[in-house]
Amino acid sequence: MRCWPHVLVAAAAAAAKRRQGTSQWSTPVVVVPAHYREWGRTPPWATKLPPWASTYIYQRTKKGAPRYSPNYGYEAGVHLQFISEFYDDLPELTVFTQAKPKQHNPLFFDTLKCLNSRTNYTSLNWNYQTRGTTYWRKFALQGVVEQCWRDLLDAFGVRLPSKVEPVASFYCCAQMAASRAMIRRHPRAAYEVRDRCPPARHRRGTITFSSSQKAYAMLGGAGACHKGELDWETLSVYASSRTRKWDAPRYNRHTAGAWEHLNHVILGGEPLKSRRRARARTPRCAPSDFGSRQLAGAELTIHNLKK
Repeated sequence: MRCWPHVLVAAAAAAAKRRQGTSQWSTPVVVVPAHYREWGRTPPWATKLPPWASTYIYQRTKKGAPRYSPNYGYEAGVHLQFISEFYDDLPELTVFTQAKPKQHNPLFFDTLKCLNSRTNYTSLNWNYQTRGTTYWRKFALQGVVEQCWRDLLDAFGVRLPSKVEPVASFYCCAQMAASRAMIRRHPRAAYEVRDRCPPARHRRGTITFSSSQKAYAMLGGAGACHKGELDWETLSVYASSRTRKWDAPRYNRHTAGAWEHLNHVILGGEPLKSRRRARARTPRCAPSDFGSRQLAGAELTIHNLKK
């Protein structure tokens, strides 16, 4: 199997820019939406973004064309691909969204304006939920989903206790902002998109990252999240006639939800049961310092032109 050329080119270009001390991003905040055919090349809501934010758009319909992201893993495929491709040249703050941000937060763009240079990680939604892997018992996939959660967190150095059902408290629907520093708390190998390349091993503490442990391969690819029979010695569920014993690619629509349930742990460094924020009816905050920085930059440019 060959590596994806467009992925390698993007990663090499990002690495070169980082070595040169430059960045390709024109704004400190970049919005990365995951869409299929909800709109055309440009999201209709792009005009609602503040001037210090821009978009980076993938397309999921034309393989071989620029910015192609295979249509697997819902938003996880796009979000993890962006991190992997631009790990060496990430924007100051990345906003990960779905195709229709206001569908999950009617005040999404008001919330967006509250982001500033001190933001490390925050959900941009307000639908707080608590859900354990028993939720998937009705599909006979409780064990499959639990195994995927465990494998994904293992890839980022987070070990869940054996024989205890994982229960996550989180903000629904994978719309969040994460700083460059928070994303890079983990090595690139943990996110890696090149699951089709020859295995490469990178050691971080006692955890060894191999091609089978990369987040993109688990959630964003066409394969199963877990390869082989489930690890019954660690799962809280037992093998039975009512439980699937093997993961399969067709279960991706269930296992890919691990990104939605666990991104606060991976990107935010929060515990599995995150705290609920105090909710204001309308987001209230001081004007973002991103705006003042952009204004200062524009004034400097005008001053230089007058010389």
